[in-house]
Amino acid sequence: MRLQRKRSWLWPRVAAVVVAGVVVGLLALAWVPTAWAGAFGAVIAAAVSAAVIAVRAEWQQRSDALRRRSAALEISSARGESPLVRDLPDAISVGVHPAAPLDVSGVIDRVPPYIPRDIEPELYSALRRDGFVLLVGESAAGKTRAAFEAMRLLFSGYRFVSPSSREAISDLLEGLGEGDNYVVWLDDLERFLGSGGLTLSVLGRLLSPPVRTVALATMRSHEYDRYRDRMEEELAGADRDIWRDGRAVLRQAHVIHVNRHWTPQERIRAQAYTEDDRLVQALASADRFGIAETLAAGPELAEAWRDAWTPGRHPRGGALVAAAVGARRVGYHRPLPIDVLAQMHTAYLAQHGGPELRPESLQEAVRWASAPTFPKGANSLLIGSAEQGYLAFDYLIDLPGSDDMPDTSWSTLLEHTAASDAYIIAEHALLAGRHDQAIQALGRAAEAGNAASEAMLAELGTPIGPASDSLERARQYLYRTRREFGPDHVKSVEAEQSVLILTMHNGQHHNALAMAQQLISRSELLLGPQHRTVLAAKYSAACCIFRLGAAEEGLAKLDEAVAEATRALGPRDTAVATRRIGIVKLLIDAGRADVARVRLTAVQDDYSGLESEHIITREIRKAASRLDNRQ
Repeated sequence: MRLQRKRSWLWPRVAAVVVAGVVVGLLALAWVPTAWAGAFGAVIAAAVSAAVIAVRAEWQQRSDALRRRSAALEISSARGESPLVRDLPDAISVGVHPAAPLDVSGVIDRVPPYIPRDIEPELYSALRRDGFVLLVGESAAGKTRAAFEAMRLLFSGYRFVSPSSREAISDLLEGLGEGDNYVVWLDDLERFLGSGGLTLSVLGRLLSPPVRTVALATMRSHEYDRYRDRMEEELAGADRDIWRDGRAVLRQAHVIHVNRHWTPQERIRAQAYTEDDRLVQALASADRFGIAETLAAGPELAEAWRDAWTPGRHPRGGALVAAAVGARRVGYHRPLPIDVLAQMHTAYLAQHGGPELRPESLQEAVRWASAPTFPKGANSLLIGSAEQGYLAFDYLIDLPGSDDMPDTSWSTLLEHTAASDAYIIAEHALLAGRHDQAIQALGRAAEAGNAASEAMLAELGTPIGPASDSLERARQYLYRTRREFGPDHVKSVEAEQSVLILTMHNGQHHNALAMAQQLISRSELLLGPQHRTVLAAKYSAACCIFRLGAAEEGLAKLDEAVAEATRALGPRDTAVATRRIGIVKLLIDAGRADVARVRLTAVQDDYSGLESEHIITREIRKAASRLDNRQ
């Protein structure tokens, strides 16, 4: 179906080329001498053949682009395109939790009537005026339903664009054509934040004219609270890097908070629907729980999970749920195969008592965890199937008192994840202070071809293989990225930065210096002078100058690059800390131990408050050991 539509323009163009060739051939027979006719005909045939090949190549390129865009969409039309908002099947299709099924005149209804919320005047005004609107609230507070109903009311004729993953955003961005308006749907926004996904620069491109685009997002309160200003002082190093990138995006949003507990006015509106038993039951417990929360069976599911750990009940089922919840908490939001969950859950079960709990069989545990809990047919602790895999119900993710993921479960999860997911998990591990797991996740991503992870590991002194092999892989990735997105795309610039770093680690400092200087001039225009890539390229250029023998000039430029990064990123930023340590290492290698000692002492004093296993603390210890070995 999709390819037939694309071919509609192909065959007329091929036919036109062939007809033109025939016409020219006939004219040649009439006017060209017989001796030359054969050669002239061969030239025409070759030209026609080349033209047909070019047309077919263009068709193939368009078909490939269509396939990429279709794969990047969570929901697509029969033609593989973004559907119109008015054509969406129902609220469940975009992420609204289903309620208990209700037989209405022989039709099974899983979505209760929508009760208008008090936030609607602000929400409608923000959607008409602003490009980026974010609804924040606890799980099952009604965020997604309110966003869906507002979208249907205001933007029914817009195209609905729902990225299937963080990396899909760039693919979809390239396909937003003029002539259409778009709603970009970002349910659970935290899934899309970060490198390779929704960054500040990508958001700017998304909302730029001439395409009219509205970004409509939701986010759980627990995730949003991680980006409040008060959190900045509790983070350091790479943790703060990731945090700042996410906060920069959130600061562009018009944020509307959705309360889990409904207001008296909202309850009065709900009382008008006395014929819907689900709403009547939810109103009866409205003093304890939110209406939407009860409709989604959130409290009942939470209680069932707590009770599961009782010996002889469903402890293995509880451990499976704990493993699935843990995966989502560290940034993995795809369904997990049952064999992966089976491996991950054993450590959780052991933490709670193991055999003493008299755990049930795995088959019985899966059946219990995936069965709908009261009210019947609503939701279950694990959502999915044996064929599709299982995902933890998101209401459970923010419940207090849940276990940290055991080390063995981390390892199992990372063995299963793709490169893009491993990189996301590395970011979450850094934010959680799990730095061993961050290194492991970066290694998993690097082994799968993620050039940024490979460069980061090289900078941390834990490369995955020979520097020459890493450089070749990074160059191939840069070539593919430029070919797909163009040389000025942010992905291409980041890939170029990875090649620069690995070129330096191969000792090719003349080449690296030329690359750094070129990257600085281009990236400053594309990204701005305070962008991380620009600041990193300036530091790299200074390193090359120092390594090439101009020690005093290089040291001055190194200090200048660190000072500029400090002003832009803050003194406790990971990039600032690692560059200061990098200068110490350069001085040690140059035989200037006394100066290195003074600078190392200053770094140790400035970062003395970090945990002993923090990445920066480890790098300081490595530098100190290196210095001691040289003296």
